[in-house]
Amino acid sequence: MNRTECFPDFFVVGAPRCGTTAISKYLSDNPNICFSRPKEPHFFSIFQEERPDADLQRDYLDLFFPHCTPEYQAIGEGSVSYLYYPRAIERIQAQNPGARFIVMVRNPVDMIHSYHARLLALMDEEEEDFARAWHLQKERADGKHLPRHCRTPHLLQYEEVGSMGRHLERLFETVGRGNCKVVVFDDFIGDTLAVYRDVLQFIGVDYDGQTAFPPVEVSKFYRIRWLQLLLKRPPTRVVKYALNIEQRARQKGKKKPLVKRMRKWLIRKNTVVRKRPPLEPRTREMLRQAFAGDIEKLGNLLQRDLSHWT
Repeated sequence: MNRTECFPDFFVVGAPRCGTTAISKYLSDNPNICFSRPKEPHFFSIFQEERPDADLQRDYLDLFFPHCTPEYQAIGEGSVSYLYYPRAIERIQAQNPGARFIVMVRNPVDMIHSYHARLLALMDEEEEDFARAWHLQKERADGKHLPRHCRTPHLLQYEEVGSMGRHLERLFETVGRGNCKVVVFDDFIGDTLAVYRDVLQFIGVDYDGQTAFPPVEVSKFYRIRWLQLLLKRPPTRVVKYALNIEQRARQKGKKKPLVKRMRKWLIRKNTVVRKRPPLEPRTREMLRQAFAGDIEKLGNLLQRDLSHWT
């Protein structure tokens, strides 16, 4: 099969901490769907911003869809960064004008609190106190007080990330409302099966009989900091060495080289579930006021009353 024929039909583009990992897992379990491995290539956003000369075949299709065959009814991936990069959507449309986009939204107050905890676990954030991290946004936008291991400062702009109404409005204007499927997190949690079947219908894939939908994401954290740093932010030499081994393993027909399996095993062993401290009432009220206008915009776009979020 020509690898260019494996370009995705659909994209789960965001927002983070709204169930994107779970819906991507359920879709990837459907035998009629070829889903990228891993879930989030970030090729059309972060990768192409850093490397404009990136090759679609070599750096995207061959890497993330080597398992693609003609039998699949649909091909997809799940990079949540695409919602925040207008050029990413344009790049996707240039390759597939009929691409479909799945967006998951949630009360931004809860979403952004969960998002902050996730950044701490990934070592993109160092400020444990959420209220202080929120107030650091302007200085960080100016390049100050940036965590040493943060992949990109844009990740730390919490108000920008939580303003889902604004980003969804831009997505509608770019690709058309008919090419977008918006899932509200409350609905997803309330009746996962109904949402799953609805999404399958949207992307034109047969229902596979899946009825068990175990929760995928919890509030995870690391046990040992230095090990997490090595696993998530390895030195360049280590990355090049691992990629070389992986490439040779694929040439020999091996699906998962030992280095990759060891890394996944170590990540699991170094992971614990850590309960997030609740938002203080004063911080929650500050967030409600900050997002009130965007929640109203989102409600208008969805023609749905979301006033209970504020």
